[in-house]
Amino acid sequence: MTEPTTKSTLFARCDHVDHHLFAVQPDIPLLDALEHAAVYLSCAEDLALQAPNATRPEYTASLRWASSQMLGTARSLVQASIDGLHAAQAQGDA
Repeated sequence: MTEPTTKSTLFARCDHVDHHLFAVQPDIPLLDALEHAAVYLSCAEDLALQAPNATRPEYTASLRWASSQMLGTARSLVQASIDGLHAAQAQGDA
């Protein structure tokens, strides 16, 4: 089996159009991608925990938005890693 790497994974769909703002790049080693996903998840959790205690309402909304964006990025990194692992396994079976 070849060393698994990420597959290109689009995320952050634009409103009202069929385009994405970002993509996980292909061929990133899975450990690197998953480590980054873990950092994004940790930061998203921290922001979500801070949101209810924000001193101003607009801070609460910003913290929730930032947390949501980090969760979407982490989800995409994990999906790109899963897709890369499946592709590497399929190559090993061929």
